[in-house]
Amino acid sequence: MATRLSMLALPLLILTPLGAQDDILDTGPMSLIIQYHCAPAFRPQLRQAITGSRFETFERARTNGILSGYRVLFNRYADTDHWDMLALLSFRKYDEVVRWRAVEERVLGALPAEGIAQGITAIESYPADLVREKAPAAAPDHPVYLAIPSRISAPAEYFLHFLDGWERPQLDAWAEEGILAGYSFYMQRYPAGRPWDSLAVLEYKDDLSLGACEKTAAKVRKALQSDQAWQRWDADTGNTRVEQAAVIADEIGSSR
Repeated sequence: MATRLSMLALPLLILTPLGAQDDILDTGPMSLIIQYHCAPAFRPQLRQAITGSRFETFERARTNGILSGYRVLFNRYADTDHWDMLALLSFRKYDEVVRWRAVEERVLGALPAEGIAQGITAIESYPADLVREKAPAAAPDHPVYLAIPSRISAPAEYFLHFLDGWERPQLDAWAEEGILAGYSFYMQRYPAGRPWDSLAVLEYKDDLSLGACEKTAAKVRKALQSDQAWQRWDADTGNTRVEQAAVIADEIGSSR
């Protein structure tokens, strides 16, 4: 991850020290993000096999105390340049991350059903830290997800302040407007040579909510123009991170 702090146009703010919960380097990364790619013709079989297996590998790991939770998303559209399925895994302690190694040794990519691997063309695993999260007050009946990877061009501590000062005020306002149920931000721990540094996972309440996101975003941004602190962060977005192509996805399984 880049550390070009001296090159950034820093907002005129005093950055307070991060709290203990932000000392992510005190332990190993306690989230794992797995991206699965498959041949386009295999997409229906992959989805059916995964859901038909009732996510047995992930469920067994959770029952055994290895995983604290999981969420599995499926790309709504066939898209050669992006993943078809995404697994977001969380652990309570780094010791449990180490135990996960035994699962990977037995089952390729933790795929829970025999024969699924035949149609898989690539698997990418990203040890990561869940750095910010707003959990839904109640799980929506038909959530729609937008997964947005980004390249970070600032130090990690600065990026976390950017999330708090610029990103979260907007997303929290979207939630108040009734379109967003929750969100999660992950930072990859070992980004060298990898295509992204941060992953935002936005959970919209339904398809109509996703469709209203541009109109809602414009309304919220207009209201935030009176917030001088937010304006300073807004002026620095290009120096902090560059968003990459987003994926629209549906949740096909989770531990919640």
